[in-house]
Amino acid sequence: MNTAHNIVVYAVTPKGVALARTLVDALGGSIFMPARMVEADAPEHETGFENLRACVADTFSTFSTHIFITAAGIAVRAIAPHLVSKDVDPAVIVMDQKGQHVVSLLSGHLGGANDMASTLAQLVGGVPVITTATDTEKLPSLDVIAAQAGCAIHNLNAVKHVNGALLAGEKVVLDDPADVLGLKRGEYSELFIPAELVPFSEEDVPSVVVSWRSAELLEPEEKTLLLHPKVLCVGVGAKRGISADVVSSCIQEIFEKHDMALESISCLASVDAKANEQGILDVAESLKVPFLTFAADILDTVDVPNPSDAPKQAVGTKSVAEAAAIHCASLKHGARLVVEKQKGDGITVAIALEI
Repeated sequence: MNTAHNIVVYAVTPKGVALARTLVDALGGSIFMPARMVEADAPEHETGFENLRACVADTFSTFSTHIFITAAGIAVRAIAPHLVSKDVDPAVIVMDQKGQHVVSLLSGHLGGANDMASTLAQLVGGVPVITTATDTEKLPSLDVIAAQAGCAIHNLNAVKHVNGALLAGEKVVLDDPADVLGLKRGEYSELFIPAELVPFSEEDVPSVVVSWRSAELLEPEEKTLLLHPKVLCVGVGAKRGISADVVSSCIQEIFEKHDMALESISCLASVDAKANEQGILDVAESLKVPFLTFAADILDTVDVPNPSDAPKQAVGTKSVAEAAAIHCASLKHGARLVVEKQKGDGITVAIALEI
């Protein structure tokens, strides 16, 4: 099974299989077809099935994009038992065997089915069928904009309130001081009201808040969409063989103490000597962020508030956690240390903000 491109195409007729091959030739991916249609010398990415529903049960969580060259009803019945929610369901597109109509069926926004439907339609000369309201009205969809800006969505249910307000012609309050979403300027700027221009009100109005502060601190209302930008770099210094549990617990405690959102972590950072420290690597993987390391002589040049002789003697830099956090955060723009180094059991952690 080829999952390199994370696209799977299901076809149930000879014409459908021919179209599936055209798609996979252009985009990569795997093809599943009735076993009787698989040729003796079929390539590795072509696989047969005895029952489509059973096949989808096995593949649904494996691929991020599912393309059905079948009737829409067949696709719906095949995927129905496996649907969870819009933030985790994969993209599903269905098209006829002539490629005349390409329908974005599931996860049009977060899963990317709308964009894929448009790509497929252009590829085969068909018509993309997009039914999400914000797209048909040519309005921004906040879940898509958040994803494009690299923000984590704290409360996905609030998207319907914000998008609904835009569809109703209402302006949405926007609290995004750094303009992470890019909505303060450009074609959509007139649809939003900067939070600083809105008088304080107890009323729960549709609004968007972009912040690296925790939800526990901000306490967003039902109609307030809280987005966490990836702007916090966590510097880590640790003894050899540090466990993932210790690293994770220390980071969580510090974030809770300082009212910061774990979802806003953009990376973990340290000195090159810690590049293979499995405990830190495991935590980075669990947070789904990269673990970046830097040469000791580079970190030694970073101005930090708490230099120390101990790391200088051990790894060649007067600071690991603070220097790594600041240096990592400054790679794109500027950086500001928001949490000076905190000591734990064999570990130091510091946090810098990308500015």
